[in-house]
Amino acid sequence: MQFMVMRRSDEATEAGRLPAPAVFDDMGRFHEVLERAGGVGLALGLRPSRSAVRLKLWPGGEAITDGPFTEAKEMIAGFTVFEAASKDDAIALLKQWPASDADATGEAVLELRETGCPGGCAQVPPAAAGEDRHYVILLRSDAGTEADRIPPQAMLDGLNAFNAREAAAGRLLAGDGLKSSARGARVKLSGGQASVIDGPFAEAKELIAGFWMIRAASMADAVAWARTLPYPTGPHVEVEIRETMTMADILPALDEAQRRLDASLRAEQLDDAMRKLTVQA
Repeated sequence: MQFMVMRRSDEATEAGRLPAPAVFDDMGRFHEVLERAGGVGLALGLRPSRSAVRLKLWPGGEAITDGPFTEAKEMIAGFTVFEAASKDDAIALLKQWPASDADATGEAVLELRETGCPGGCAQVPPAAAGEDRHYVILLRSDAGTEADRIPPQAMLDGLNAFNAREAAAGRLLAGDGLKSSARGARVKLSGGQASVIDGPFAEAKELIAGFWMIRAASMADAVAWARTLPYPTGPHVEVEIRETMTMADILPALDEAQRRLDASLRAEQLDDAMRKLTVQA
């Protein structure tokens, strides 16, 4: 089974404060645990909501709200897609989430959701991201998605065809739906302890029903793309558009030793590539 874990935002992530280098080390080891358990797919950090946009669409109209957004706990700071044999196994893995991630504010809240959408929409597996700017379109839940209501087949067919075209064109890099929160759980890390609350969760508008990750030249470009999506939940839709973090965002949090190691690895890779070119010549 495939799951997504969303790390909920807090005051630290919304302020753009990066974790200490030790937290990055701990998260790297945790991802190794996920890899051994079943595998890791997409893993993203998101920039604070001050650079985000919310887009509401309805027949004949739209509304755009620029960030920042005040309700930090209703947003997410990043997410990871991973494999686990069952929901119980996934929760057991999340209980191993690094306790150091809670150091900044005293707690960290993780939301676990099963991927996929009612009716079986096609997943867009992660593609090579390249060096372009990337944005994530997060589809907000509603009463229908929280009831696992199956959209009309024509809507699903239209969405699948759109996703396939955009992926083939290299614009759409990844995407999937999320099943209702009744199938999910929340894991709260505080004081070195992990507590679990099973879904469903009442605050549907704080939940996410699916995502798309795209290449875009700017936020305006990402918003324009989001307007063209044939959402399976229409005609009334709300999405939050967030820019993903890059290595340039993360490097300031790494200590000098880690930076030297990164530079050394890059030099080794370049040297290896040059040797291969020499042999081929």
